[in-house]
Amino acid sequence: MAIITISRGTMSGGESLAKCLSEKLSIPAVSPETLQETSDRLGISQSLLLQQLEKTKGLIHDSSTERGLYLTAIQLALAERAQKGPFVYYGYAGHLLMKGVPQVLRVRVIAPLNRRAERLAENQKISLEEAKKAIEKMDENRMKWSRFLHDVDWRDPFLYDLVINLDSLGIESACEMIICTLNQKEFVESPESRMIVEDFLLASRVKAELAGHDRTKGLELEVSSKQGEVTISSRIETGGIFRSGRHQIRNDLIEVAKQVPGVKKVLIGIEDIPVVLE
Repeated sequence: MAIITISRGTMSGGESLAKCLSEKLSIPAVSPETLQETSDRLGISQSLLLQQLEKTKGLIHDSSTERGLYLTAIQLALAERAQKGPFVYYGYAGHLLMKGVPQVLRVRVIAPLNRRAERLAENQKISLEEAKKAIEKMDENRMKWSRFLHDVDWRDPFLYDLVINLDSLGIESACEMIICTLNQKEFVESPESRMIVEDFLLASRVKAELAGHDRTKGLELEVSSKQGEVTISSRIETGGIFRSGRHQIRNDLIEVAKQVPGVKKVLIGIEDIPVVLE
């Protein structure tokens, strides 16, 4: 059975759909709040990152330690959950953090603004106009969030396997549609897919260790794993502060990565970025 990720706007019905799937399939429904334990374990403040996001204007290109740590924490939490078996996740861009993991059914839930505003107005006892403005603001923040963390527009339908309009479909019908999709061959678990999940988990653990270690934190890293062989890639400015310590960085990456149980071999690939002088 596949892992299901549900991306939705405020009051679109995504949470209700996740709980319906959880009940019918007898699998856990996981929200960002339930993953906070992993962030806490790595010493990451989700609220601090949200405050940083609120201060941003448009697309952010520069890296930040907080951004990298938060992404790493959520990815590790999802990897640990995936090892335990199927689940449904309704939260920020889970499908993007699980890129490369097989049998992930990526669902986007949409609903008209008026319908969503009616639900929010009733829920919070506010006017319909106030509810519309609130939802538009939340949608804008969610778009900034996806741009900030992943450099994508979360509304892009090509990011999903299914886009479901809950204005024309009820929760029960949408739930049955997803269950039917799960029965297709593309989402049937195999020994090979389980191995990929194990590789994803090890890579996530290594990345979390590197992101939190004093000698390696702050580096932009890509980490992959195949049966215990871990590959770490990084891009470093040749004229930056790391110029004279390139060899030391390689040693630090290898040494820190080998501290993670299950790592048998570490391969390092460092790409130089020429510095453009103003």
